[in-house]
Amino acid sequence: MKKNVAGSAAAAHSPADAVAKHNTGALYLRWFIAMALVAGMVLGATGAGLWFNSQLNRQADSETSRLELALSQSRAELERALSQIDTLQGQSVVEESTRNGLEASLLASQAELGLARDKLAFFDQLLPPGPTGSISIRALDIEQQGPILQYRVLLMRNGPGDTPFKGLMQFVAKGKQEGLPVTITLQAAQLPGSTGQSPETSTVNGFELSFDQFQRGNGFLSVPPGFTPQTITLNVLEGNTVRVSRTVNLSAAN
Repeated sequence: MKKNVAGSAAAAHSPADAVAKHNTGALYLRWFIAMALVAGMVLGATGAGLWFNSQLNRQADSETSRLELALSQSRAELERALSQIDTLQGQSVVEESTRNGLEASLLASQAELGLARDKLAFFDQLLPPGPTGSISIRALDIEQQGPILQYRVLLMRNGPGDTPFKGLMQFVAKGKQEGLPVTITLQAAQLPGSTGQSPETSTVNGFELSFDQFQRGNGFLSVPPGFTPQTITLNVLEGNTVRVSRTVNLSAAN
C-alpha cells in the first residue's frame, strides 16, 4: 500500500519537475543569447571605433604630409626671394658706386676744364690782340723722326664768333730731292697699329679744322723717299684763302 502511494506521488511530481527544468533551460538560453548579442554589439562598436580612428589617423597623416610639403615649398620660395633681394641690393650698391665715381670724374674734368679756360684767358690777355675773329698760330713744333715728322700745334681764334671756324690746316715742305729743290704738300703718316694720331680729319689737301676759340693738334707727317725737308710751312686756309701761316726751319732746329 505504501509502495503504491509513493509511486503515485512520484508520478504526480514528475511532470511539474520536467516543466520547471524546461523553463530554467530556456531562461539560461535567452540569457546567453542576450549576453552574446551584447558582446557582439560591444565588439562591433569597438571595431567600428578602431576603424574610424584608423581612418582619421590616415587622413591626419595625409594632411600633415601635404602641409609639410607646402611649408617646404614656401620656405624654398622665401629663400629664392631673399636671394634675389640680396642680388638686387648688391647690384644697386655697385651701380651707386659706379655712378658716384663717374660723377666725381665729371666734376674733376669740369674743374680742370675751368682751370684750363682761366689759364687760356690769362695768356690770351698777355698776347697782342688781333682783329676780332682772326686766326693765329700760338705754338708750332715740328720734329723729324726718320722718315716721318711729328708736329704739335695750337691754334686760337681772337674772340668768339657766331659760328665755328671751318677750314684746312696744310703742311708744305721745301727741300731737296735728287739734288733739286722741291716743294711738297705733306700727307698724314699712318703708323703701324695706329688709326691716326691727330683729331683732325686728313684729306688730300690738308687737315680739316672746326673750332670756336682754340684747337690743339698733334700727329705725324709722311716724308717721301729720297726727299730731304729743310723748312715746313703751316698754312691755315679758309676756303682758298690763307688766313695765317708759320714756317719752321728744320735744319736750324737740328
